[in-house]
Formats: sequence, C-alpha cells, structure tokens
Amino acid sequence: MALIPPLVRIARPLGMVDAGGGRKVHEGSVPRIGGVAIFVGFLVSVLFWVPMEQGIEVFLAAVAVLFVFGLLDDRFNLDYRLKLLGQLLAAGIVIFGADVLIQRLAFWPGGLLPEWIAIPLTLLVLAGVTNAVNLSDGLDGLAGGIGLLAVSGLLVLGVESDAGALLIVLGSLLGAILGFLRFNTFPAQLFMGDAGSQLLGFSIGVLAVIITQRPSAELSPVLPLLVLGLPILDMLTVMIGRIARGRSPFKADRTHLHHRLLAAGMSQSEAVSLIYGLQFLLILVAYLLRHAADGLIFVTALSVGGLLLIGLRSVERHRAELRNRTRQQQPFTRFAGWLRRKGLLRVSLTGLSIGLPLFLLFGTLAAPAVGPDIGVLAAVLGGTLAFILQTKRVPFFALERLSSYTLALGVAYLLAGSPLETACPACITLIYGALAAAAAVCVWRSSEGFHVNSLDLLILLGALVAPTLHGLGLADLGALVLHAIILFYGIEILMHVEGRRWDWLRIATLIGLAVLAVRGLLLV
Repeated sequence: MALIPPLVRIARPLGMVDAGGGRKVHEGSVPRIGGVAIFVGFLVSVLFWVPMEQGIEVFLAAVAVLFVFGLLDDRFNLDYRLKLLGQLLAAGIVIFGADVLIQRLAFWPGGLLPEWIAIPLTLLVLAGVTNAVNLSDGLDGLAGGIGLLAVSGLLVLGVESDAGALLIVLGSLLGAILGFLRFNTFPAQLFMGDAGSQLLGFSIGVLAVIITQRPSAELSPVLPLLVLGLPILDMLTVMIGRIARGRSPFKADRTHLHHRLLAAGMSQSEAVSLIYGLQFLLILVAYLLRHAADGLIFVTALSVGGLLLIGLRSVERHRAELRNRTRQQQPFTRFAGWLRRKGLLRVSLTGLSIGLPLFLLFGTLAAPAVGPDIGVLAAVLGGTLAFILQTKRVPFFALERLSSYTLALGVAYLLAGSPLETACPACITLIYGALAAAAAVCVWRSSEGFHVNSLDLLILLGALVAPTLHGLGLADLGALVLHAIILFYGIEILMHVEGRRWDWLRIATLIGLAVLAVRGLLLV
C-alpha cells in the first residue's frame, strides 16, 4: 500500500496509463502500474519470511520473468504472441527447474502420467490459467477479488494438507492483493495491468498444481477446476464463441462474463459483487468436496458451469427490465425505503450510537487483565488525541479513527477467552449480533454517508467463514477478526453522521483509552 501513491504519480510520465474508450468500461485515464506494487510487496514478503529452497527460488525467477513481460506489455502493448511466449517461458522455468508437473490426473489408468504428456499438459494449464485471470481484469476490483478468493481457497486447502512454506507464499500473495484492492475497488484509482494480472494468474496456477499434485496432500487433482472455475469457464466460453463466429480467439471483444452482465443492465458494483459471490460458492464447494472422488468433483464442476451459463442466459433475457430500472426500483433502494417506512433506520442508528460506545467502555472495564504494552499504546494515542482535540483538522480525524479502531481491536482481543465470555458466551454473541444487525440496517439509511463496496464484501465473506474452520486452528482468530470487523463497521457508520460534536463515540474513545492506560501501566 505504501508503494501505490508514488507509483500513481510516476505512471503518467512513464506512459503507463489506460486511456479507456472502445470496449473498456472506465472513463478517463487510469494508471495501470498496480502490478508493480503487487510484485514488490509479494517478493519482499517471500524473501523475508520464506526459507530459500531451490523450488522457491525457481518459482520467484519464473514470476520475475513473467512480470517483466507484463510490464513491457503495459508500456508498449505487446503482440499476443510475445505475451504467450513469456507465459510459456515462465511455465518452462518451473517445470524444468522445480519439477512442477501435472502427473496425477483423474481417470488416467496406471496412476501417473508419463512426462511426454505431463510436460505439455502443464505448459497448457499454466498458460491457460494465466490468461484466464488476465482476461477477467475488465472491471474495477474484479481480477484482484477473484484472485484473492482463489488464493484464500488454496491457503485453506494448503493448511489442511500441511503445505509448509507454501502457506507463507500464499499468505504473502494474499496480503499483496489485499493492499492493492484498497486502491482498485470501484471507482479504481489504478489498475494492476498485465504485469499484475499475469503474475497473479501464473502464481495461482503454479501453487494450485503444487498443492494438489503432492502425493501426501490427499487432495483431488481436480479441485483447481472449482477453485478457478469462474475465470476458466469465462475464458473457454469466450474463446469458443469467437471461433464459432469465425474470429480469432485472441481478438478482444465484449463477450466476457462481466461485459454481458453490464449489457444486461447491472451496475459495475452489482456485477463484481455477483461474480465474487459465485466464485466464493465454487471455492466453498471445492472445500466441501476436497476428499471426494475425482469423478464426483469433475461432474460437479461441469454441472455448476452449466447452471451458471443457464443463469446468465436467464439474466440476459430480462435485459430490458434490468436496464430500464430507476434508482427507486433497484433492490437495495427499495429495501432502504422499507426500512425507513418502518422506522427501523432511526431506531438502529440510535441504538448503534449508544450501544457501541457503551460496549467499548464495558469491554475496557470487564477485561480480566491489561498488559503494559497495551497500556503504553493507549496512553500515547489517548494523550495525543486529547492534546490536538481543539484543532479538528484532517490529521485529527485520521488520528481519531485510528484511536477508535485500536480501542475496538483491544476490546475484542481482551474479551476473547475472558472469564465473562466463558461464563456467558451467548451474552457476548448476542451483543455482537445486535451491533452487526444495527450496522447492517444503517448501511441502507440514505444515499449519503458510509456504504459498503465489493472489497467490504470480500472482507465480510472471509470474516464469516474463518470462525467455522475449527479443523484448521483458525476458529479463535476468525472469531476475533469477525468481532473486530463488526466494531470497525459500526465506528465507520458513526463517524459519517453529520454534525458530530461531543458524541458518545468520541467520549467513549477518550475514556476507554484512559482506562486501558491506567489498567495497563498503574494497576499491573
């Protein structure tokens, strides 16, 4: 994230901007240099955390080669044959340098594929996945979100199959994508470009092959069909359609899934959120079938793909109705109107503005113990916040947001596993549930203020799933993240209320930090 602002400033002098127009859906010139930030963030994390072994070194070398080709394409718009050469070169590096091969294949008699079949098959698959993710980069946040979900799915499968250092590689890639999406969500401040989308697709393809092809993994080799199902399905249908119309399969057009959803009358946010949801469901199915027979997984992938195509045709048949919708006819707007008529908006906002600050104060007092490190942090934040309170300029509001977030995270952490939660777990769950419900209602309260976007959807999906992964040791961490996110969203909603002065949240933040400072430094 720290690299992105300076990269945006140098993108135009370097000529790395996307001018828009034609088949593209964005307006104006947008820097397409986000791939540099993804590559640097990913590379630095891996070099810092992962022990350098031959396989890791070879993989990073292949990623670097493909990144260079992508960077050249972002600057000079390379011919598709040169791009394909870069993809095959990168795939060849990991195949011959790190023995990354697809040798276990469903329905193949005799166990392992011979190398004369495995090598070209692996080249084809890695180039295909790279292009599938690259071709999905057509809407703000789309390729990044699909990649984030796919990497998350592989990370979960890798944890269960004891993938070792690959978990850190996946985590590093996950963090790099998440930092980029902060600036790529609609309306995007920059694009990842081919340097980012090819890097992302190639890395996902290689890591998927390694995780599912290891003999000790006990995972079906067909699982990548579900984990990467949506971009693969989109690429195949688009290329088959182009060939059927007598056109080159590599000639760009507006027949991708996201283009068809936009043509059917959906907004960018609706189309991206729908694709996120479909991709999430495919990964969920992959996790549930991770130990199933190869044939069942293959049939499931084909069936889901067929259902998705049927659903898309159904949406397209209602194109006229979707495109002629007024804002008042959109489902979110109609839902907000119903809430307003029932008076639930006012009640929810009032309950959130009182309940959330009181819960933060309650948490600072009910926590069993506060460490000196938390006490020092609370004293620094609280003291600085109180000192500059009268200025109320942008730095103040940034510091206030940081202080409120820190207090919320501290409360969620201190209450996790506390005697209070142990004695009455239903009470804590009920409180968080009530705050989440009030925040959800407040999101729809008007056309102004705080709204969720597609990145928020990704975060919420991850937070909702993590507490259920008991077998992976993520349940406690997932519950903490979910509780913190509920508090964060509540804080954001209250901070967007107009005419804020000495409201409950501001008072609770100052008092809560003071309580943590006293308990951590003086009452140890």
